[in-house]
Amino acid sequence: MKTNKIIIIGFCLLLAAFLLGAAGVIQLADAAAPEGTEADRLIGVLITDEYLDLLDEEQFLNDHIDLLLEGGQVSEAETAQYQGRLYADLTETLHTDEETGEFFVSKEYVFDGVDGIRLIAPRITDEAGSYSGTTVDEGISDASVSFLSTDQGEHISLKGTIYVASGSGLDSFYFNPVYQSPDGRVYAVSGHGVFWDSQEIPGASWSTKLTENREASADDGAGSSSGTEVEVTVQLINQPESTALLQFGGDHALLNETTYQPGALPERLDILPDTEFILLETTSTEGVSRTLFQRADAYAYAFYCRDDGICIKQSCQIVWENPQ
Repeated sequence: MKTNKIIIIGFCLLLAAFLLGAAGVIQLADAAAPEGTEADRLIGVLITDEYLDLLDEEQFLNDHIDLLLEGGQVSEAETAQYQGRLYADLTETLHTDEETGEFFVSKEYVFDGVDGIRLIAPRITDEAGSYSGTTVDEGISDASVSFLSTDQGEHISLKGTIYVASGSGLDSFYFNPVYQSPDGRVYAVSGHGVFWDSQEIPGASWSTKLTENREASADDGAGSSSGTEVEVTVQLINQPESTALLQFGGDHALLNETTYQPGALPERLDILPDTEFILLETTSTEGVSRTLFQRADAYAYAFYCRDDGICIKQSCQIVWENPQ
């Protein structure tokens, strides 16, 4: 029984060492493949609030039990050989165009049984050909996705921000790299974690960046390079209690004030003709914050927070009327 305890403690300490990540740049190993073949490529990240445990613990312990009992450690590179893969399923969803009534099908890769946030850009091949798809789940705000394809290679950039309510109890995220193999299969592997004090002051933020570079050489000696960059920022904010839209005229006179509960901001707001600017006031337990929107702005934005502590940035189209 004592021996079993030592094994378990040693394994837990080893596992904890790999879970303790820090915000910053994570340079993934450059993709390599046998000559004449194509390597798997990084296409994004699956973000979870719990560790994605894909380690083959039984085989790991069988191969390293003596070392662990002696107090030794196994390198991260060697441990990676025991990490499994979580494969995604390509699903189809039927939609109806509200304007034309026509049907169309969208396709996306889904990690069944895992509660996570996807920020991925896989290649999808079907009867229409091969094209780049993008999946940005709710929870990712301020998303930016770009593709640059040249004769020298293809570069992908994925960026976004996750806003978290301070004091909500949510205090960690795990950034699990997502890859796609040449045959189209998409899978995630266990990644590093970022941790913070859930009572941290609103405004605090952390960023994690995953980067991968892929090099290839042609028969004539000319080289090409491709790469992927994924950057996610976590930012703490005050949890909103209500949102008010105030319309002001050119003389700063208040023309209209409407208050909304978090998440109830309308999709479209028709502005009074004489309105020159709008103040969006967000009330929280910490006070009131204000954001100014003028006639050059097409959208206003406000936050609402889910029960899990993740806050969603909701948009409202501003329809400006010409002054009378």
